[in-house]
Amino acid sequence: MVAIVFTFGFDKRNRLASVMKKLFLFSFLASLFMGCQPGNDDREADHFLLHGKLENADQIMLSLEELTTSDLIPLDSFSTDDGGSFSHRQQIDEAGFFILRINEANHLTLVVEPGESVKIQGDAQDLADNHKIEGSPGSSLLSELNRHMRKQYVQVDSLSAVFKEHQYADDFLEIRDELIKAYREIYRSQQEYVKSFIRDNPRSLASIMALYHYFGNELLLRENEHFEYFELLSESLSRVYPTNKHVLDLSRRVNRHRRNEAQRRLANENVAVGKEAPEVILPCPEGNLVSLSSFRGKYVLLDFWAAWCAPCRKANPKLKDVYDEYQEYGFEIYGISLDRTRDQWLQGIEEDSVTWTQVSDLRIWNSPVVSLYNLEGIPYSLLIDPEGIIIKKDLNPESLRDTLSVIFEKERSNSGQLSDHKKEPPY
Repeated sequence: MVAIVFTFGFDKRNRLASVMKKLFLFSFLASLFMGCQPGNDDREADHFLLHGKLENADQIMLSLEELTTSDLIPLDSFSTDDGGSFSHRQQIDEAGFFILRINEANHLTLVVEPGESVKIQGDAQDLADNHKIEGSPGSSLLSELNRHMRKQYVQVDSLSAVFKEHQYADDFLEIRDELIKAYREIYRSQQEYVKSFIRDNPRSLASIMALYHYFGNELLLRENEHFEYFELLSESLSRVYPTNKHVLDLSRRVNRHRRNEAQRRLANENVAVGKEAPEVILPCPEGNLVSLSSFRGKYVLLDFWAAWCAPCRKANPKLKDVYDEYQEYGFEIYGISLDRTRDQWLQGIEEDSVTWTQVSDLRIWNSPVVSLYNLEGIPYSLLIDPEGIIIKKDLNPESLRDTLSVIFEKERSNSGQLSDHKKEPPY
């Protein structure tokens, strides 16, 4: 009986010890797993290892550079051995973007985490197109992104060849239009690919590269049109890399855009139809200050333009026709130029035979009126009634003429006669 009890107690203790060992082993493995997660701030590694073998690379120099949020910083250089093999240990304090460079036109962009052992194989004569990356998930993703981009460029090159081949053909204009259409389709395809890339990889720094990707000289994604992708990536990466400089830079950009949008909405509300037009007081060509409010009692077109703006110059002759037609019936134009120099401004006035009031502070887009009226482009105009209230926005000369015709006809019908400062309008 005693022996049975003793044996039972021993087995129980043995099982307990076994369970404790398993729990310890699980905790140990779990800690290792968590320590290897991207963005973990508790990671002890302060370096990464870059190694591999390149063909056609016997004893050549390789350089490593860091791509920061504002600069490209040289870090180190090292050489391959007689067989093209290389190994380099690089100190880093956080995940980032790095460029392995053979020469100016032959390089490879990497996204590396501390502690990674990045193995690269490829052809040194064409490293960008001929390489294989192991040990760095972010670098592999970025490689995939760039390979897709280069495939699209091959299609663009074929379009360019067709363009050159037919540029003197009789039907060149039709061919050109088709080529432009084909290019836009390639552009849209790459744009959709980048969107999908970001949606599929919101926790990877490689997606930051996708976010800022150019196709030719055009950004694929723009904050004012695709802000949801900037926002998605910023929020996702901030949870993984809360102190990373690239993520913080993206967060600042997103927050700045939010503030600008809030200010733009407020500015739009301040210059909405039905609101009183904000006061403007600027110098005329003679240097005298002229206020917008000095035209109270008349219908005033607030016209934003510039001598360097081709659409503005094209509209000026038509605008002059409307002004000559309705000026004596109670209509004025208060033109605000966004020109850079006085000579440029005055030359535009003279060449277009502008006779209405002109003002400018010659500060182009830095002028306070730009934010005051929330200008996003020119030409732009607002029609203001005699009480200073905005009644129409963004009129071209044709729609302005139609609007003034209705206004003065209605006033004549309501009053039976025009006020002293108005004459009978031409109908």
